[in-house]
Amino acid sequence: MDPLAPGYGALLLLAGIVMLMLGSSWLVDGASRLALRLGVTPMVVGLTVVGFGTSMPEFTVSLLASLHGSGGLSLGNAVGSNIMNLLLVLGLAAVLAPIRLGSGRGTLRRDLAFGVIPALILMAAAWRGRLDRGPALLLIAVFAVFLILCVHGARGDRGRAAVDTGKLGRHLVLTTAGIALLVAGADLMVRGGVSLAHAMGVSDAVIGLTLVAFGTSLPELATSVTATLKGQADLSVGNVLGSNVFNLGLIVGTAFTVRPAPVPVFVVHQDVPILVGMSLVVGIGVLRRGRISRGGGLAMLAAFATYIAYLVIRGG
Repeated sequence: MDPLAPGYGALLLLAGIVMLMLGSSWLVDGASRLALRLGVTPMVVGLTVVGFGTSMPEFTVSLLASLHGSGGLSLGNAVGSNIMNLLLVLGLAAVLAPIRLGSGRGTLRRDLAFGVIPALILMAAAWRGRLDRGPALLLIAVFAVFLILCVHGARGDRGRAAVDTGKLGRHLVLTTAGIALLVAGADLMVRGGVSLAHAMGVSDAVIGLTLVAFGTSLPELATSVTATLKGQADLSVGNVLGSNVFNLGLIVGTAFTVRPAPVPVFVVHQDVPILVGMSLVVGIGVLRRGRISRGGGLAMLAAFATYIAYLVIRGG
């Protein structure tokens, strides 16, 4: 990827973030209403359609980064987005309005496991600093199993949720337009992010773990906060859990199936284990209590701030 002037790179990055936010909003709105026409529950919608919609930025950014030869940015974006989803997105949502789970609590154990399994595979396969096609295909297979189980659960939940009766054409147009904006915005973010990384002497992986990960996590943040404020806690939690499985299973799997590449060992040795640990701590806490209080949300935000400070001190 050709280097760009820092100012121009920052402009591309900002334009990409705006396009990602708008595109994700359209995609989530259109796709969610399409799913609700089938009458599935909010948790299932969050785990599948909304999780997929809000993960489209990570998918397009990571895939394009991989095609451009930046495996560090590709992996860093996915891992950083998962940590931000878990700590920043859920933490902020809980601070604004404590999260109390309803009918979706029964699916949490399964979905938390599917959020941790891909991370463990990633650690084992890429411990020496390279992710090859075989383990990447295994990540996709794990995601496929997760999706099959979600679809099976959706069939059992049909008729237990509200049904949307809006016009099908409008939903399809919104969904298609959202995807188009996401693809274009992701390309701008990759180009701008890598340019800034080179200009500041920072590695692609660190930019992926921080700036680009934050930009691609904005859709999850907006969706989960809005859902929580509207009393749809199951949709909020389902969105985060679903997005995290998409990020490591489908996104990392697809990116490195298309182009196996070296990856920064510090991401595999440090950031992925942090993700696993935080997933277990938050997940077990939610399963035991069935809720995330404001105090719990503040603790998650504090943990996120500590992680960001650690990245700054560590450098890379």
